[in-house]
Amino acid sequence: MRLPRRARLPLLLLVPALALTGCGLAAELEREADPARTSRPPSPEPSPTPPVPEAAPPAPEGPPADDPGAAEDCPASGFRARAAATDAAMGLRVGNVIVFNCGTETLKLKGYPVLQVLDMEREPMETEVVEGTRRISMGPEDPGPSPLVLEPGMSARSTLAWRYWAVDPHTGKGLGAYLRVAPDGETKPQTVEVADGGLDVGEGVLGTTAWQYDISEAPPERS
Repeated sequence: MRLPRRARLPLLLLVPALALTGCGLAAELEREADPARTSRPPSPEPSPTPPVPEAAPPAPEGPPADDPGAAEDCPASGFRARAAATDAAMGLRVGNVIVFNCGTETLKLKGYPVLQVLDMEREPMETEVVEGTRRISMGPEDPGPSPLVLEPGMSARSTLAWRYWAVDPHTGKGLGAYLRVAPDGETKPQTVEVADGGLDVGEGVLGTTAWQYDISEAPPERS
C-alpha cells in the first residue's frame, strides 16, 4: 500500500535532522571518553626568541694623530718637528721651527737648531743658515741661548728670519719647500715640509733664534 504524497514529505525532512543529531552525539561521546580534550585546536607553541647579541665594548680612545705629546709613533729621537713661514713688511720674512717632545723621556736643549734648506725636489739649496738674526735687516731680536728642559708633551720654538729672494714662478728655483731639522748637532734630523708657502730665501741668509719654550707651553719651575 503506498502512502499518500503528503505523508512522505515529513520523512524527507527528518533525514537531515537525524544526520545532525548523529554528529552531535558522536562528539559528546568523545568528550566523555577524554575529558581533557576540548573543541579548540591546540595553540601553536611560541617560537623561541633569538638571543640578543651583546654589544661590543667601545674601542679605547688613543691620543689624536696630531697630538705632539703622544708617545705612539714618535720617532726614535723623541722629537717631532714642524716649520712654517709668514710674510712681513718691506721684504722681511719671519717663520718658525717647533720641536715637540713626543716621547716618554726628558729632552734637554741649549743653543740653536741645526737646519738645512731643501728645494721642491728635496735637494739642498745654497742658503746660508746662521745662528742669530744680526745679519737680517729689521729681523727679530735673538734672546740668546739658555738651557731648556722639555718634559714629555712640551715644545720649544726657534724664530726664522730672512729677506725676500726672487723665486722663479716656472721652476720654483729659490723656494725652500722643506727643512731638515735637528734640535742640536748630535740628534738625527727630520725633514719637514714648510707650511704657508715655503721659504723664499733662495741663496740668501736664513737667521735663527736660540731655542725658547714655546709660548703655548709654560716652562717648568726651576729648583
